[in-house]
Amino acid sequence: MKKVILLSYGSPERIEDVPAYLSGIFEGKPVPEKIMDENIKKYEMVNGQSPSNQIIKNLMKKVGRLLAKYGDFDIVDAYKHWHPGIEEVVSSLDPDYEEIIALPLFAFKSNNIKKSYEIPLQKGLNGKNVKLKFINGLDRNILACMWASEISRYMYEYDNFLFTAHSLPLIDDESDYVSSLERNAKDISRILGINKYYTAFYSQGPYGKWIQPSIYDLLDQFRKDNVDSILVSPVGFLYEHLEILYDLDVKYRDFLSDHGIKYARAKTPSDSDEMAVLIKNIILDSAGLRD
Repeated sequence: MKKVILLSYGSPERIEDVPAYLSGIFEGKPVPEKIMDENIKKYEMVNGQSPSNQIIKNLMKKVGRLLAKYGDFDIVDAYKHWHPGIEEVVSSLDPDYEEIIALPLFAFKSNNIKKSYEIPLQKGLNGKNVKLKFINGLDRNILACMWASEISRYMYEYDNFLFTAHSLPLIDDESDYVSSLERNAKDISRILGINKYYTAFYSQGPYGKWIQPSIYDLLDQFRKDNVDSILVSPVGFLYEHLEILYDLDVKYRDFLSDHGIKYARAKTPSDSDEMAVLIKNIILDSAGLRD
């Protein structure tokens, strides 16, 4: 039997759990008041519950049904910063599993993401004689096609397009991550016949060096190009997430509005059937079950 673990950042189910959630992220150190207040504001915006966890549960069910046609797979989820935790899930696995396929739900290959998810995986596997296959990035042609289908609905009204990904700290080499954003923007634009587009990153942290440019750095170029409306496509995310719902749909929308620019945002693939097929295909590739 093969165990498939869908890995993600995680988020609390209730607004009352936000302090405990942030305490885990800060490893027990005091959470800055500004960060606490902003995160509570985010969760109040979605009635205390991020859509991410339910989307992942839905994906698990769909992917599980698809994989059942190809062999004996068992699929679970585990979270980096919430319950059930990655190390907790892996350490409690039955020893009968011949292979574990670990799949962080991130679109682009990243050394930073890989390291942060592999460490708790390896801790949980300590002493277990189980083969681990770790998948770093879900970037496939079908993903660009999913985005192209969604973006096409906006092409009647919008002529300016911004492709974005969440920024990452420059602790490791992230050239693959950066090139993935550029390549996807180019591929999607080619599919749709878009001649002019922009790329940038969002949600840079307050400390250290992060991938640039920021979406906010584009304002001068927007003015130069007479941009009065823009469609934002967060192609670095696979599913609806508070980092999108707040950082883009609230903060960035308000910023653009203050400068006379209309904002719209393409929806992520989330728990669509196409997304389930993509994950199924990648898992089968990793297991050697696809030609």
